Amino acid sequence: MLVRALFKHWSLRLFAPDRMLRRTYETFKTLLRFDIRSHELMAEFEELYHEGRQEDFALTRKRYRQMAEAVAGMVAAFVQMVPGQAGSLHDYFNKYDFYIRLLLAPPEQFLIPPFVVGHNALAEIALIGQKSAHLLQLRTATQVRVPPGFTITTTFALLVEHNHLRPALDLLLAQIDPESSSGLEDISQALMTLVRRMDIPDTVSQAIHAEYDRLASLYPPEALPRVAVRSSAVHEDGNHSFAGQYHSVLGVDREHLLPAYLEVLASKYTPQALLYRIYAGLSDEEAAMAVLALVMIDAVASGVVYTCDPTAAGGEESLLIHSIPGLGLPLVSGETLPDVYLFPPGSSMPSQIMAGCQQNRLVLHQGQLCEEPLTVNDEPSLSISQAQAVRLAAIARELETFFGRPQDIEWALESNQDLYILQSRSLHIETVVPTPAPTAAFLNAIPLLTGAQRAASGIGCGIVHHLDSMEIATIPHGAVLVTRHLPPSLVRFIDRLEAVVCEQGAVTGHFATVCREFGVVLLVRAANALALLPAGAEVTVDGGHGMVYAGKVAPLLAAKGKVGAAPSVYSRKIRTLLDYITPLQLVNPSAATFRPQSIRSLHDIIRYTHEKAMQAMFGLSTIASGTASQCKKLETDLPLALYLLDVGGAFAGEREGGATIALEDLQAPPFVAIWQGLSHPDIDWKTHLHFDWKGFGDMALSGGIASGGSKDFASYAIVSQDYLNLNMRFGFHFTLVDCLCGLEARANYCQIRFNGGGGDYQGRSMRITLLGRILGNLGFEVSIRGDLLDARLNGYPAEELCARLTQVGRLLGMTKLLDMVLQEHDIEGYVEQFSQGAGRFYRADTAISRSPEQ
Repeated sequence: MLVRALFKHWSLRLFAPDRMLRRTYETFKTLLRFDIRSHELMAEFEELYHEGRQEDFALTRKRYRQMAEAVAGMVAAFVQMVPGQAGSLHDYFNKYDFYIRLLLAPPEQFLIPPFVVGHNALAEIALIGQKSAHLLQLRTATQVRVPPGFTITTTFALLVEHNHLRPALDLLLAQIDPESSSGLEDISQALMTLVRRMDIPDTVSQAIHAEYDRLASLYPPEALPRVAVRSSAVHEDGNHSFAGQYHSVLGVDREHLLPAYLEVLASKYTPQALLYRIYAGLSDEEAAMAVLALVMIDAVASGVVYTCDPTAAGGEESLLIHSIPGLGLPLVSGETLPDVYLFPPGSSMPSQIMAGCQQNRLVLHQGQLCEEPLTVNDEPSLSISQAQAVRLAAIARELETFFGRPQDIEWALESNQDLYILQSRSLHIETVVPTPAPTAAFLNAIPLLTGAQRAASGIGCGIVHHLDSMEIATIPHGAVLVTRHLPPSLVRFIDRLEAVVCEQGAVTGHFATVCREFGVVLLVRAANALALLPAGAEVTVDGGHGMVYAGKVAPLLAAKGKVGAAPSVYSRKIRTLLDYITPLQLVNPSAATFRPQSIRSLHDIIRYTHEKAMQAMFGLSTIASGTASQCKKLETDLPLALYLLDVGGAFAGEREGGATIALEDLQAPPFVAIWQGLSHPDIDWKTHLHFDWKGFGDMALSGGIASGGSKDFASYAIVSQDYLNLNMRFGFHFTLVDCLCGLEARANYCQIRFNGGGGDYQGRSMRITLLGRILGNLGFEVSIRGDLLDARLNGYPAEELCARLTQVGRLLGMTKLLDMVLQEHDIEGYVEQFSQGAGRFYRADTAISRSPEQ
């Protein structure tokens, strides 16, 4: 293939240089399209990292596939342009493409037996998930009662492959926009429908029924067990709790076991579970799902034990028991006020007992969940006795010792007084930032609410919004949400919330666990909060002391900081990804190190390919004997080396011969227009505002501006009577102006791309902001991603479009090297100076005072 390409290339060079030029130009345009796309995608990856945004890994992988295709397209186009100069570019691209795809690759998927495991022996966490693994450890190594059951292993990948669903799942996942609630709902419904309709392979369904039948054989025929079908995902109950994110199906018999299994699997894709996983930085495949089936307990009381206070500094050893009558679902979902027993460190007796407020209890009747009202004839006012609480506390401390760290334990008390452990996972302990105590220092701060219980510490400040009077989807960013209950769907909006104040709720609820993980302040048991905190008021929430103040409280805000927020796994992965994509080693095209062997990233491949392609296109590699003579240097007094290549009548009026061309000899209105702006008499081409270029190195050339006779650092323009493609460089920044300026106004356009620079990311971004403001005032549609700017103008008549090009030329001249010195407070004044026709920018504090006309 390469030999054939070389033969064709050299044949054209020798015998048909004009045809070679046209062919090379068309291929170069293709390369430029790939180059533009590569930079767009590189900017999108940088924006993800620098702005802290997160997205589903299906979209990240899709974004990278598009970038890989663009870079590969550049390399292929370059090979077609100059087959003998591509060297080992393909090899280096394949190398970094392999590294990045390996980084983004999903973990190995479980596709082989066993598909179901009984609870009579230990199994790997990767096979059965952490929830099941912890219960198996308790069953096999302790005397703690755990309901009998079995676990359907992480066979979800097998079901996806069996149903050929991975492309459809990835297509939907890649469309998720965390900011679009309605779009998320639609995608979630589509994903869950796909899973609910999956066909379960016979080998899997037979194994599930066989394990249920083995379990049922332990019971009399008239009392066959009903099971609770629950999630046991690999990452659940570990560093990420996934508390309350997945569905459980209670009271399931043999007939409904497979649909319940699919329902739990489908809950991977509820809106809240999707966003939780994305915020946790996990891919869909990483969140492998096993499903646990436990025999239902006829619970007279249920609840949660925390073996220490998770919101106390360092995790105090005080043990908390939360209890309600019947099944525990209303407790963990934040719908009720539980009874609370507090056991001090080392004490076997509670030091404090607080009665909750329950008017109903949840029970299972003939396989159906039912809510029954409590009556005065029921058990005593407390859901469990003090003796039962003491026994439960002793068991909880045994589990803490067994696992070697504080535990979050779900339990149930059967009617025969047997205590069963339904779940035991590590308790997330906050790293609490001390906040000032509410003393005389706050005399000027009015407490609107006091006495609430902290569930997630920290300081939050924002505008109050009442959940009872608004749609959940309309919660704005930075809100202080006040609510009566804590619906599970709130997790979907965790990134929008400064704080949550709930009239009911509990420290042990699922939402409280998620708030502690993500650093959102949460107060519960906040009596009359909806009345005391009016909607629209600005408040400061003190999560450490259970208080809410009117307005902004400076001493508290000074100590404000997110606490306990999980580190962003996604951000770390994107940083590693960027290490293979964005570093730029190949800076100086005239250096001996500017070669494929010095490539260390995809950016280097893009840079090398683009640079060498430009050299090939504009005659620096002498494409053909007759081609170089068509590339002429513009005669100018400006310190710019600019070479022009005519592809359509632009040189028609030139004087015969010579390697240069004068501006007056050009028949290229778009180019002439932009040059008039660049040559504005007030533009300073000799000095550089407040920046010392001494010692910046030879790379900077003449103050960072390409000048002199070297074509290595020159700027180039492809010109015709109605077309301009200008690639202009000032030091390390690059500008592409692509413009059609003909008789048909509807077809006319001007597109500008600006990126790069010698300053740091912040400096480059500020210059981009300034350019965007000015171009927007000129009528351009502006898009900014990181330090990359795109601007487009459509449908202008030729005369008006050329006037805009003159303004663009002036702007390019005025903003050269500005990323080195620009300060944020300069931007507003510079925008105004440009609009008044200035040819250079002046700071308000400079000693120079000169009008634009001077």
